[in-house]
Amino acid sequence: MTVAQRSPNDEGHDRPIPLPHGGGDHSHKRVPKLRSASGQKDDHPTILAMMTRWLSEIEGVQTKQSVMQHVIAIREFAQSQPSNRTVERISRRIAGEFVSGVLMQAGASQKTVNRKISSLSSLWRWLRKRGFVEENPWEGQGSFVSAVKSVRPKRAYEAPELVRLLIADPRSAVGSRYGLVLFDLMRLGLLTGCRIGELCQLRVDDVIESQQAFRIPQGKTESARRIMPVHRAVWPIIQRRIASSLDGWIFSGLTPAGPDGKRSWIVVKRYATFRQAVLGQSGGVDFHSFRRSFATYLERASTHSMAVNSSVIAELMGHVKPTLALAV
Repeated sequence: MTVAQRSPNDEGHDRPIPLPHGGGDHSHKRVPKLRSASGQKDDHPTILAMMTRWLSEIEGVQTKQSVMQHVIAIREFAQSQPSNRTVERISRRIAGEFVSGVLMQAGASQKTVNRKISSLSSLWRWLRKRGFVEENPWEGQGSFVSAVKSVRPKRAYEAPELVRLLIADPRSAVGSRYGLVLFDLMRLGLLTGCRIGELCQLRVDDVIESQQAFRIPQGKTESARRIMPVHRAVWPIIQRRIASSLDGWIFSGLTPAGPDGKRSWIVVKRYATFRQAVLGQSGGVDFHSFRRSFATYLERASTHSMAVNSSVIAELMGHVKPTLALAV
């Protein structure tokens, strides 16, 4: 492979690069040469040029939030390198120096450092697959803490915490608009185990009143689609919200926000404000902890009743059902 000459004004590395026709895996084929802004063939593409091409291939496959995180991480790395440095010149040592000397020195959390490394590693896996590099210098570069973890693992709520959350009035912390939403969401989350995104996406048409249940038409995984029975203690919440809905949503008036326009985006932030006002800086808990609590109570119930088995738990949680392979 020969190095193409660049002109001083060549800014082709920042321009979107069209994909070759035909798609597919080109790891065993000659990759079409890229062209710079000057029209010259470029055998040694830059980091940002390759990022643009990679993102065009994964468009629609990953969420906008994930893509945004990829862009931030890759641009941060590219800015730490000479402007003419190309992807095949990134060695494991260069990658390691960026992790130690930039990411970790910036004081970011371990989670943030590892997420940025993951983004860079994802790009390099694609580069290797497409034949632009021989190895992925980001593999094994993750930051690990061998001592006591700085962040507590996520957990279910303890019973006293649930009591404090449920007797508190969220309106005192976040105002009436989101306070009333949180009041109902907490109860539904605890007694259905649904994710906050699933609840905020519920439409009036998803409710099956004859069965006192609602449909989850889509979710985080394929198994998340399910019929969810509603406990009689919180069924009045569903009925009340159906009667008052003005836009066809069970939780009317939520403003979609964030990179992917999620209806739960602002609600999650308001819940964090309310939770901290009630519980303080309790570690390892969030709205998803209602779902963890639901799962904990199901597991306890399974030890007392044959009706609550692993298949029923998987169905209610929206997980893949366990299967039994039979020899025939």
